[in-house]
Amino acid sequence: MSSINNAKLLCERALKYLRNAKEAFNEGLYDVSATNCQISAELLIKSTYLLLGYLFPQTHNIRKLLSVLAQLTNNKEIEKLVKEKRKDLNLVELSRAEGQYSLVDIDSEFASDCLDTVENYILPLIKDIWGEKWCYKG
Repeated sequence: MSSINNAKLLCERALKYLRNAKEAFNEGLYDVSATNCQISAELLIKSTYLLLGYLFPQTHNIRKLLSVLAQLTNNKEIEKLVKEKRKDLNLVELSRAEGQYSLVDIDSEFASDCLDTVENYILPLIKDIWGEKWCYKG
């Protein structure tokens, strides 16, 4: 499978996780929503590495993935996002571990904040990088 095909596969998978995160949220399954939200963000970013012909770092750390991508591409918008939305990106990073392993219930605010960050900051930035090659035409 070519790099672009691999990128599209991961990107499409990321969008499915995001859709599932929203559906789980609407059903009150906030732990499931938070977990799927983080997975979506991670796969969106990693798919972009593949699109651009790079191997992605083997990490779940959203800020690290974005920071390295910013360095590789010299993309100032990514750098700006990492600096200005540090707290929000930290929450996205925590969402997977909190949703899977936390012994405390995940509330709607936590899951909602994760979804907001992915939908309103990470997704638009990634879509912009992909441009006309965007993995989903729907």
